[in-house]
Amino acid sequence: MTKGISKLTIELDGIGHTLSDNKMSVPIYQRSYAWEEIHVTDLYDDLFTSIRNNDDEYFIGSLVISSGTESDEVVDGQQRLATISILLAAIRDYFNSNGDSERANHIQNQYLSNRDRRTQEVIPNLNLNHSDNSFFYNTIIMQPSNGEKPTRASHDKLLKAYNLAKSKIRAYVTTSNNPTTSLLDLCDFIDEHLKIIVVKVPNHANAFTIFETLNDRGLELAISDLLKNYLLGQADNRLAEVQDNWTKMYSLLENTENESLVVTFLRQYWSSVYGLTRERDLYKKIKERITSKQRAIDFSNNLEEAARTYVALIDTTNAYWSDFSPASKVHMETLNLFGMTQIRPLILSIMRKFERKESEKALMFLVNVCVRFLIGGGLGGGFLENQFSERAKDVSEGIIPDTKELKLKLKDVIPSDTQFKEAFQTASVSKQYLARYYLITLEKANNSETKPELVPNSDTLAVNLEHVLPKNLSAEWKIDPDIHRAYLKRLGNLALMSSKLNSDIGNASFIEKKEFYLTSSFSLTRSIASSDDWGIKEINERQEVMANLALKAWKI
Repeated sequence: MTKGISKLTIELDGIGHTLSDNKMSVPIYQRSYAWEEIHVTDLYDDLFTSIRNNDDEYFIGSLVISSGTESDEVVDGQQRLATISILLAAIRDYFNSNGDSERANHIQNQYLSNRDRRTQEVIPNLNLNHSDNSFFYNTIIMQPSNGEKPTRASHDKLLKAYNLAKSKIRAYVTTSNNPTTSLLDLCDFIDEHLKIIVVKVPNHANAFTIFETLNDRGLELAISDLLKNYLLGQADNRLAEVQDNWTKMYSLLENTENESLVVTFLRQYWSSVYGLTRERDLYKKIKERITSKQRAIDFSNNLEEAARTYVALIDTTNAYWSDFSPASKVHMETLNLFGMTQIRPLILSIMRKFERKESEKALMFLVNVCVRFLIGGGLGGGFLENQFSERAKDVSEGIIPDTKELKLKLKDVIPSDTQFKEAFQTASVSKQYLARYYLITLEKANNSETKPELVPNSDTLAVNLEHVLPKNLSAEWKIDPDIHRAYLKRLGNLALMSSKLNSDIGNASFIEKKEFYLTSSFSLTRSIASSDDWGIKEINERQEVMANLALKAWKI
């Protein structure tokens, strides 16, 4: 049992000693194991290089601990502690595999775990957070390993680090005439010479302050960790509540298998409430506003709620959409198809503030807005992000209560009908999934369907893109190479076909292709067969027809 301390202490110690002399736990709110294989490799390689060079010491950073009565809580440094523990487990495994159970047990009992002499309960020297600890304990710490199947990205990373550590140990002993001595020397180096600055403070608030100070001075840290620890520092006696909200938020976002999404979500949520905020300014902005315990509690509650919505925006199979109309879900799928992530703060605000029927109108409107921006181009992503974030703020504050007011606020920046038509007449599209969306939507408009903007069939096994002027010109095509490059991806040169027909057509001449176009179930494709030849004139004429249909398909 570790006794609490009454004042801040700082000492330089070997990380092996730190693991041996303390019972440490990573709090539930701390992020999961995040080191990629390259980070683990760099640490292990640097360690082995230092040993071979007979270096006096190798410094690997700092460890910030909030000292408790049962165990010390690791506020910063858990990634390094876990990675060195994994290496020590690999040394234990090597001794076990070579029948040296006595030394394997010594490694286990000194660095990894021991048994309570009364209860015989196995007590690890290091516990990871709630998401990782069972996997870490059963797969790596236990001797012999019980093993668990990885169920999270962090588990995969732990397992990769473990396998890498075992590989490094096997390679290390092959360079020695006496593997046992070499591994014991390695343990001694980890004990005495693999240095870490251990900062122990008596309570969480002080730990968070030290943590922030160290990182302000250049130690690399994810901005999400800084924000989290700032909030926890503000939480005071409501720490558990804020911890729980943060953990729920993080777990929701982690399940998307995109860990970098946490910072993106935090920034876009903040932008949806307070206007455009750059990542470099996010921490400062939050510190300026979240200045009390109650604000920290309210903010953590809002984050947890907003994360549920945000995850559903990305994953339209989420149960969240069961309360909305099928059209709302389809509009969201289409917005995701566009890849315009700058619009997410606005969508987040709309889904949180508008009535459900009104949110469907707004999503349909935003689909049409995005198409006009994608076709028109000319406006940078920064400009659009600023516009969408400022309107998101207006929605959050109730200044924009419905889609009608949203249209008015965006009226001056959305391409007009005239601008949209002109841009559409000469538009080229390189991304096939976008070209297919445009063409199927135009097909629906041409057939006078009431909602042509609804997302198209994206299954390339059912619908494919045909280049009338083919990618590879055969001898029958008398087209200048420069003109070919300029017009190949023009929308007027693209047609929808079944995949089978497309493979049959290949690079045939236009006369041969016409027979296939006549059999198409797509009206805009069949109309190509009315042309006697195919070149610049025909492409421009067809695209002008499409431009007129575009005004009908994507109304503002």
